[in-house]
Amino acid sequence: MAKSKQTIRIISGTHRSRRLPVLDVAGLRPTGDRLREMLFNWLQMDIAGKNVVDLCAGSGALGFEAASRGAKSVVLVESNNQVAQQLSQIKNDFKFDNVQIFNQSAQSYLQSMSQTIDVVFLDPPFDANLLQELSDLVIQKVSNNGYLYRESAISTKLQNLPNNWQLFRQKTAGQVKIELWLKLNQNHEE
Repeated sequence: MAKSKQTIRIISGTHRSRRLPVLDVAGLRPTGDRLREMLFNWLQMDIAGKNVVDLCAGSGALGFEAASRGAKSVVLVESNNQVAQQLSQIKNDFKFDNVQIFNQSAQSYLQSMSQTIDVVFLDPPFDANLLQELSDLVIQKVSNNGYLYRESAISTKLQNLPNNWQLFRQKTAGQVKIELWLKLNQNHEE
């Protein structure tokens, strides 16, 4: 099994300052503290009591941060078996009762789910070229007034979302671009 060579910290909430081990696995690139803090400042009160899905969970930094900040439920979806095992270990060690881990591809998870989601974190490995495909699959699964967070390499060209989505916030830092999209009520569609 791959070793944990680094850790990242949970920024706020019930598990504030606890450190998450990060496996040394190709393509695993945790969202840095600064960008995570910015994202959760944007979301502020829109995490507590919400249903959250972290697709391509990787280190679990986004999902565990949401769980620490009071999300009603958090689903971490990770296709790499070693990484999914690590996420399950963290869930158990930290006693996150509101977290579920699914060891499967993001595509198969989205195709099998029927409920809507309040907040989706979408941060696949940059070299996998999955962001547009997963964006197209997930937009129908997000509830009205829900959010879709997308993280990509700054060079990645993405299509905008349909008219019933509004770009709420965006930021670039180094070689990374982050976007937070808000799904408008259906009666706002053009």
